[in-house]
Amino acid sequence: MQGKRSWLWVVGWGSMAAWAWGVEFRMENKVYVGSQREPAVETTTIFYNGAVYDFLKKPAEVTIVEKAENRIVLLDIERRVQTHLTLQEVEAFVERLRRRADEYSDPFVAFLAHPEFEKSFDPVAGELTLRSRWMTYRVLTVDAERPELAAEYRLFADTLARLNALLNPKGLAPFPRLVLNAELQRREELPKEVQLTIHPERGLLPKKRTVLRSEHLLVRHISEADRTRVQQAVEFQNLFPRVSFEQYQKQYLEK
Repeated sequence: MQGKRSWLWVVGWGSMAAWAWGVEFRMENKVYVGSQREPAVETTTIFYNGAVYDFLKKPAEVTIVEKAENRIVLLDIERRVQTHLTLQEVEAFVERLRRRADEYSDPFVAFLAHPEFEKSFDPVAGELTLRSRWMTYRVLTVDAERPELAAEYRLFADTLARLNALLNPKGLAPFPRLVLNAELQRREELPKEVQLTIHPERGLLPKKRTVLRSEHLLVRHISEADRTRVQQAVEFQNLFPRVSFEQYQKQYLEK
C-alpha cells in the first residue's frame, strides 16, 4: 500500500505556516507509471471546514490533516483501525532524513537533500518546468484565482510529501517536491498535469529513466456528496480503535 501511495506524493503532491481557513474545493487525482494507460493510483482530496480529507481508492484508506488539532489521522477502512501523528513528528523525521543525507558523498543523495532547479515558464502553454541534472518536472498549470487556495494546496501537498517520506523510507526524499510546491504557490497556480522524469547519471539509483505522470482535476466547489463522504470519515474516526503508528504500518506491510 505505501508503495502505491508514494507515487502520488512524489509526482502529484515544509514548514507549516498559518492554514488557509475557509477554503473549500476538491481535487481528483490519477497517477500513471511509464506508458501505462490505467492509473496506478486514484485519490479524491476534499478541502473542507479547515481540514483536508484524502481518500485513496485502492486499498481503501483515508488521510486526514487537521491543522487545528495539530495532527494527521490515517484510517484503514478494511481493518477498521486508525493511527495519529503530530505535524511536528513528521517534520522532525524529515529533518533527520536531511541530516542523514548530508553524511553521504553520493551526488544524487546530495541533490535530493538540497535540490536546485533551473526554472522556466511557457505562458502560452501554461507549462512550468523545473530542470536539473537528476530530474525534471513539467507541470501544466491552472490559475488558482485566489491566493488562499494556492496556499491551502501547497500546505497540504507539503504535508503529504513529508508524510510519505515517513511511510516509505526507501522512496525518494520529499525535498524536490517541496521546491515545486513553493514555486506553484509563488505563481498562485495549481497543477493540472505533472510529469516527473528521473534521469540519474550515476549514484544510488539505476541509470534507466523513470517517468511518472499525474492528472489533477480541480473542482472549485464541494458537493453534498463530498460533505457526506467527509461525514462518514468523521464517523470512522469516532468508531475505529486507535493503534500505534508502528502497529498500523506493520499491518499494512503484512497485507
